[in-house]
Parts: sequence; C-alpha cells; structure tokens
Amino acid sequence: MKSFLTIAALCFSGLAGAQELFPLSEPASTIPKGALGVRLFSETYNEVNQLRNMAGLRLMYGVSSKLSVYLTGIVSNHHGEKLPLEFPFHNTPERGAYYPYRFNGVHAYAKYRFLSKDGEGSHLRLAAYAEATYVNTTHHETEPDLAMGDNKGVGAGLIGTYLLRKFAVSLTGGIILPAAYTGVSPDPISSLPDVPVRVQYGKAITYSLSFGYLLLPRRYKDYDQTNVNLYLEFRGKAFQASKVDIFVGLPNEYFLYPERYPPALQKGYYVDVSPGVQFIIRSNLRIDCSATFSSMGISYARLYPVFNLGVQRYFFPRKKT
Repeated sequence: MKSFLTIAALCFSGLAGAQELFPLSEPASTIPKGALGVRLFSETYNEVNQLRNMAGLRLMYGVSSKLSVYLTGIVSNHHGEKLPLEFPFHNTPERGAYYPYRFNGVHAYAKYRFLSKDGEGSHLRLAAYAEATYVNTTHHETEPDLAMGDNKGVGAGLIGTYLLRKFAVSLTGGIILPAAYTGVSPDPISSLPDVPVRVQYGKAITYSLSFGYLLLPRRYKDYDQTNVNLYLEFRGKAFQASKVDIFVGLPNEYFLYPERYPPALQKGYYVDVSPGVQFIIRSNLRIDCSATFSSMGISYARLYPVFNLGVQRYFFPRKKT
C-alpha cells in the first residue's frame, strides 16, 4: 500500500497536474509529503553591452500533504558594492555598468494548501503562501523583488488553481513589504568620503494570471511518455515610490522629495507576458523554457526580452516493505 502511494504521488506530480506546473508562477498544489525537490533556474537579458544573469538553486520539501517549504540561494551580476555615483540624482539604474557575480542571499518560501475539491477530470486548489528574503544588495529601483534576491523583506498572498482535463488556470495575488537598505554612494569629488544613503523601497502588490495546456501526449500509454505543455503567463506589480535619505547619520542629512526622484524610483505598475514550453521526461525530470515581454506599464528592474530556463527533479523517500 505504501509503495502504491509513492507511485501515485509521483504520477500526480509528473503527469496528472503537469499543465499546472507553471514555469514562472507557483500553483496552489503542494509537494507530496516527504518528497524532496531540487530546482536550478536562471533569468537572462541583455543590458546595453552586458548580459545580466540571475541563477538560483532551490531545495523544496513536502512537510505534509498540505504544506511545502522552499529554500533558495541566489547569485547574480545585477548589483555593485556601492550605490551608483550621485545616487539618486542620476538617471537610475546604471545601464550597461559592469558588476561582478555575487551571492545575493537566500529566499525562504512556505505554501499551505487549505482547500481541495476534486471532480471527474478536474480539481480546484486554494493555498496561502508566505516568503522572506535575507539579502544585502544595492538595488537601484523602487520596485521590490524577493524571489530574485533584489531586496530584503517579507511577503504573503493567496493562490487559486483550477484544472480541467488538459487545461489549467491559476490566479495569484500578494503583497511585498521590503526592508530598507543603508549603504554608500561615491562622492562626485573623488577625494571626499563616500556619501551615506538610506533607501526605503516601495511596498508592492503582486499579481499573476497563468494558463497551461497539455499538448502531448494525446493519450497516455505509460508513465514514461514525455509531456509537452504550453503556457502563457501574465505577471506584474503595482509599487509605491521609494524614500531616499542622503548623508544618513550626518548633521546635513536630508530627505529627497518624491518629485525630484528619477523615474526608476517613482511609483508605477506593469504587466509582463511570458509564453513558455515545458517538457516532463519519465514523469519526473522537468525542463522549462520561457521568454518575458513587456505588455503594460514599465519595469525599470530589467530590459526585455527576458529569457528563463529551469530544470527540476523530485526525489521520493523509499518506503519500507
């Protein structure tokens, strides 16, 4: 019986709900209890004469049938040691500046599925999630991002996913509460010490609407068949302006008023669109490929198109006979 449950969990993760394993958004479904997942993923785009890359290694674990936890380490070449020269008066962010690869920090995520309704060839899942990131990066834009390791902070939200035969749709809404960053910016006069700067990034509302369709196989013959899934995801944020303090801790400290902010530090919103394709090989090995384009509004945190790649595999515990 235990062996059967293990096989059933494997089939559920790799086949039955394959089209709801969205490349860029989390579904409301959770990992089977005791299963360990490993995911490698990357985000790449061209910025003037530099390729910006972010890569993550994620460990995922099914604490119970309803609770999953993730821990991700993030590396990127998105950030320098200091904030840019004359920050924030220059036209942030610095486009094409060279930054070495650095370990940004860690991202923790927990998802609890609190509702499951199953029908013939269909199911509905609702889940709540919470996340937190510990990083110390020189993020140049007000738009916060925890999953990519741009900001220290916390977030939470709700996910709803509906599956009907070969079609899946998922809706996510959440908030991000970023922590402030205190660092330095080089003084325009090289002989003078660096200028202390404190940046309180804007709070944000996040939203996504994801669609998935099982293209192949048309009919299942065995669990070793390769799945091919097509996706279309709409993801975005609405965020507040930053608050920037100059000469922090010094007698001449002052607050920069929002009307003087460059565009990247002002409030805004955007919606991106991401078509993608996914291959699930032998019920477990998952390969995601997608590209992201601007649809509405604008994000200053990246340039388009953005290319995403992910590889993931689950390891299931052996059951004693």
